[in-house]
Amino acid sequence: MKNIAEFIAQIENKKCSYNAWVYAKEGCYKQLNSGNAINCYSYLREMTEYHLQIIVELDNNKLENYLLLSEINVATHIAFNDQKVTAIAA
Repeated sequence: MKNIAEFIAQIENKKCSYNAWVYAKEGCYKQLNSGNAINCYSYLREMTEYHLQIIVELDNNKLENYLLLSEINVATHIAFNDQKVTAIAA
């Protein structure tokens, strides 16, 4: 687990592209449209102020998924499939 600022700085330094999802209802998430943001990392920082749960799906060779929990300032690795979190890393 990392704090959210550390996590965003790390993906920014690596120039990782990502998809972001926010909690919608009944355990499902909807995708945010971050592709139009001028600075996608600033956009992600801003979204953590408005949403308690954000899924970040990194677009790299190994698809990695993280759950950002702004209320407790944590980014943790998760399994994410079909718009649902299926497992959370300990």
